[in-house]
Amino acid sequence: MKTLAIIPARGGSKGVHEKNIVKLGRRPLIEYTIKTALQSDLVNKVIVSTDNQKIAKISQLCGAEVPFLRPRKISGDSSQSISTIKHTLQFLKNKTNFVPEIILLLQPTSPFRTRQMIDKSIRLLKKSKSSSVISVSKIKKHPYSSFTLNNNLLKPYRKDFEKFSLRQTAPTLYFPTGAIYTFWNKNLKNNSMYGTKIKPMIIKDEKINIDIDTPFDLFIAEMILKNWKKFSHS
Repeated sequence: MKTLAIIPARGGSKGVHEKNIVKLGRRPLIEYTIKTALQSDLVNKVIVSTDNQKIAKISQLCGAEVPFLRPRKISGDSSQSISTIKHTLQFLKNKTNFVPEIILLLQPTSPFRTRQMIDKSIRLLKKSKSSSVISVSKIKKHPYSSFTLNNNLLKPYRKDFEKFSLRQTAPTLYFPTGAIYTFWNKNLKNNSMYGTKIKPMIIKDEKINIDIDTPFDLFIAEMILKNWKKFSHS
């Protein structure tokens, strides 16, 4: 069964300049995701989809395949991941006749995912007969207790928000960590990578859950690299 890992890495980034190749512990950020994907026992091909020559060159040096530059029309701020996935699949089918049954979307902004996590998600997809597997974490701040801003005044998001002032009274919710999206190729026929049976891979390790989008996120990641072993064994 053929399995493809797609790493989306466009050049434009507003939060952190050249975010996907910014240095984290002296290594380009994208290298962490590429190396982990290449270590997987179950992934057959690792493709980086980028519109940027510099990212493409660095990705190739890290061992990933970069057989094309992504078209500008699907590389903007509002471009959706499914457009990137479909473009990659169409290219591979036309040029190499490679058609995977299973696809993984691995965002380079999650550098601390492990090879074991990748392999576990693939095995879970097959064993559970689900349509997709995504990494999630339990949310800490519940949206039921949040407010909207209306005419410079705060308005409760829910009228009954005071009922959920205690965290234990609110329903448990989970949020995608961004680290792993594993799904069947056939889901895309319905223009969705999720399908109807989404299996969670609940990640409790906060280190793995970090998703780098801002300079502060990058700072936290640097601190994790330098100090986490000391604190994790305390």
